Amino acid sequence: MQPSRSSVKDWCYEHREALLVIIPALILIIYFLYPFLDGLILGTVFAYVGRPIRDRIKSHRRLGALLATTVIIIPIFIVLGLGLIEIANQTIWLVKHQESITLYLQSLASTRPVSPAVHELLAEGINNAAGIAAPIAASIPVMDLGRSVTLGIINFTISIPVCYFFLLDGEKLKRSAAIILSREDADAYVRYTARIDRILSGIFVGSIYTSIVGSLLSTLVFYAFGIPRPLALASLVFISGMVPVLTAWVVILPVTVFRYLTMGPNDALIFFITASALIYIPSEIFIRPYLVSARSSMHPLLVMLSFFGGALVAGIGGFFLAPAVMGILVGIYQERREEMERCGEA
Repeated sequence: MQPSRSSVKDWCYEHREALLVIIPALILIIYFLYPFLDGLILGTVFAYVGRPIRDRIKSHRRLGALLATTVIIIPIFIVLGLGLIEIANQTIWLVKHQESITLYLQSLASTRPVSPAVHELLAEGINNAAGIAAPIAASIPVMDLGRSVTLGIINFTISIPVCYFFLLDGEKLKRSAAIILSREDADAYVRYTARIDRILSGIFVGSIYTSIVGSLLSTLVFYAFGIPRPLALASLVFISGMVPVLTAWVVILPVTVFRYLTMGPNDALIFFITASALIYIPSEIFIRPYLVSARSSMHPLLVMLSFFGGALVAGIGGFFLAPAVMGILVGIYQERREEMERCGEA
């Protein structure tokens, strides 16, 4: 049985004069808020992730929303926010010291007691990496980078009240969307939103919790071993922990190579074992399987491409928005397919 759309059409016809004012106003609001899109997206995702914490304090809605916002925002701000600032500062420094960095890395490779073949491979890899990274770093306008960092800080700050108010009043906003729907449409709306909710929960909740734990543990490990730029590396652990297939290994292995070049094989082996035991095993072996079940029902390849594609197109906001849009489309498709099966159309 197809859901009726007559109620929506009738409502739009009855309120056509108001819509002529409301629609242009909404377009203007979107235009003015566009610079803060990342903050709105981040706040919405953080609210979604903080919802399980808020739900444990149902008797005090405001206290639950405040506690959930604090628990989610503080560790992410410490690791991701400050880490990205470190990365931006390091990028500016790399632009000014390209040649000295290449010479330093080559000298490190030449001082390690390795076979000539391995030494030649390391030297060639360093030269190739420098040849690729140098023009990219030089092409980054320092002023634009500073503006981006400032806007990023503003957006992250905006995400805090957005997260709180979505946790506080998000359910009211979701219910208000069904006001103009008929009973059949409202029932379909509930089914579709429930399916989408399960998918987004599988994508974000477990992944972000896993990333938070892994990045906080990595911060302690990097500080303990005296690794340069620990917050920047921890933010990379957070980001890699969000993406299927990628894990903390993409940070642990390069740092292990760095420890080998600077401190020797024994120190590198100790770091690798410690980092694996304290960062990878707790987050990827225990926490992720416990929190991320099959609720998302999305193929890992779709999730991975969504994260990468969103980040490349729209930065941090796109990194979180693209998987959410993909999850919504998959949820609609799955629910529609089940409707057709129930009606004997498939």
